[in-house]
Amino acid sequence: MTAVSSPPLLPEAYARWQERLAQSFFAGRGHQPVVLFVDRDELQRLSDPGEDGARSLAAAVRDIVDVARGAGMFGRAQRLESLWRQGTRDMPPPTLPILALSVLAASEMRTDSSARRNAYYKRLVGILVPDSEDEAGEIRLLMALRNGGAFLAVVEMWEQLDRWLVEKDGAFGISTIRAGVANESRIGYPLSQTLVRRSDRAALTRFFSTARLKSAGVPSADSLLRMLRRWVTHRGHGLTDRFIESLHDDGVLPILGPLLHDLATAWDGKIITAEGLRRLDLRLALDLDDACGWWVISAVRDLPGDLLKGVSDGHPFEARITTDVHSTMYRTEGMPPVHASTLAAGLAARGERCVAEFQPAKVLVLASNADAGGWMSIDSVQPFEEHVFVAATDAARAVSQALRSAADPGWRPLDPAFTAKLLGSGFSIFDRVVFSDQERLDSALAAMPGALASGLRRGAAVRPRLIGGLPIDRRIAPNIYLAGGEPDLVLPVTDETRYVEVSLDGMASRLRASLFPIPLCRFQGGMESGEHTVNADEETLTFVVERGSIDDRAPENVASIGWVEGVLQENATDAVAICGAMISDAEIDRPELARRGSALTVLISAAGRMTKVSDPPPPTLPGLTFAFFELPSSTAVWLAQKRTAGWTVTKLRSAEPAFRGLTDADRALWEELYVGVQNPSPLWRLYGRAWERCRAR
Repeated sequence: MTAVSSPPLLPEAYARWQERLAQSFFAGRGHQPVVLFVDRDELQRLSDPGEDGARSLAAAVRDIVDVARGAGMFGRAQRLESLWRQGTRDMPPPTLPILALSVLAASEMRTDSSARRNAYYKRLVGILVPDSEDEAGEIRLLMALRNGGAFLAVVEMWEQLDRWLVEKDGAFGISTIRAGVANESRIGYPLSQTLVRRSDRAALTRFFSTARLKSAGVPSADSLLRMLRRWVTHRGHGLTDRFIESLHDDGVLPILGPLLHDLATAWDGKIITAEGLRRLDLRLALDLDDACGWWVISAVRDLPGDLLKGVSDGHPFEARITTDVHSTMYRTEGMPPVHASTLAAGLAARGERCVAEFQPAKVLVLASNADAGGWMSIDSVQPFEEHVFVAATDAARAVSQALRSAADPGWRPLDPAFTAKLLGSGFSIFDRVVFSDQERLDSALAAMPGALASGLRRGAAVRPRLIGGLPIDRRIAPNIYLAGGEPDLVLPVTDETRYVEVSLDGMASRLRASLFPIPLCRFQGGMESGEHTVNADEETLTFVVERGSIDDRAPENVASIGWVEGVLQENATDAVAICGAMISDAEIDRPELARRGSALTVLISAAGRMTKVSDPPPPTLPGLTFAFFELPSSTAVWLAQKRTAGWTVTKLRSAEPAFRGLTDADRALWEELYVGVQNPSPLWRLYGRAWERCRAR
């Protein structure tokens, strides 16, 4: 770690702030971009207990800066910097407190009654002399800074700091002070340091990972900005509102783009939180047949594992998480048992690279999850799907009332003795909970206390949705499509025929809701590049059309994977062997995939006949594992697989049922599927009715 210290000849308070800023922003920052961002919170973090950071810094600066000298107010600071230049220059220039104060003023530029967003100098005066009652003196100071050329000395200090960082060849960090910024605006330098806060830098690491910067390289600054603007619209990004505003401020983009590019270039490949740790969701899993509960953690691509430590029910524990290539969940060893106390108070397990957290709630909603191996807590209720509710005792009555008014018949509270055995005292469990009427569900939620209803948020399973199309840049945002490959619109289907008012970019049409998607690419006869909006069933869906990828890097592994002597290998050089070439005179059906490792895999035809399928041997490509296999070509309508958590069915194509010629084995499997599968698809319900008629014959 490179040490820094204050130069001599500085007043005590000024020297103290010089030391604080040098240690915070330049010590141990070798070859990392240096952003000298400070606001009142950051200054308070650097201050001693009981010290007002902003006032303390301003008082220290006034020990060097004579605000009564007009254009020459920074003369003493310039002389100190001149003496520093004559020395070894093994520490930062002695102007850091002044530069920090200039950044503090830029960080507080906003629209309010005291100063317009662009009234930087008025803000700087208010910070430099916060307790002044000399209005005339404040006006003279404002004129000296804004019109008298005094601030040019601060501009030169920024440029000197930039030269020093370059001179030290990254030993104290990489400069983000852009030459030429001050040509357009004198305040360009301090403004550039306010664009990315500490929390923004942490949040950006998730974007950098999504954009595959480590494996695919860093695109241009313009491409990064376009990708980031799309990325922030479709996820909990964690970026500050100020940063999001900057993404759409044409006056700031020339500064933000190069700064973002610097951060991307220097990124070390790690995703962090504001405290430097990757956050993971710790979720409750239950098996109601074996009366057991456990904790599961959804896996993330960039974290192969970690050793987590925490305290559960007053006892410390250590748990190791590792990636399971056949599951979306981490493999966990050493997690504590599920206790009523952890459900009520929450649970956190912290490692070197991540922290897994379970947030307590009065009501937990669980849905069947094959990878979890049972019922897993989720964030919302999905209409037409079966759920299990876990409610604290003081919330159980309200939940029971909501189920009576909104849930389908058949739900039940489990025996209190069973619940106590599973979770301990203080909770009730309701299972077989299904909501088929979303209006009744919404009404029931609206009537519940807010603290309980937040755990019963309705999901979007039966809302209009976009499917298909030719998506591009999926890592950046899931709703970007190639022009000509716009998505299709699926409208919810009910037992009765209904028509829906659908508008696309303001053009309205009345369409019939059916099992078949509506191709939006034919709706307007071609779409322009940019964002488009679909309104249907009081829902608004947006998607983006682009003429090509907004990522200007070459795709990974292009022209590098191919068949060599019958084996799929990397670094193929024969043009004929390369995969992905355009071919003609061939009709190839879309491949359908099934998960490996199922206890039973069958294909179901429209006639109701079952064809068992065995897992083929996995490919032997070195270094790769395959969780799925390609199904043989057939006219099957459904793929059914039996796994640990029960049966799952996947629709392969649309065809009405016409049962005939069922064998005894077919009938036995249909009886098992009819009882064990809860699928919201209207087509599956048609097959269920067809089996009922067939069974009654």
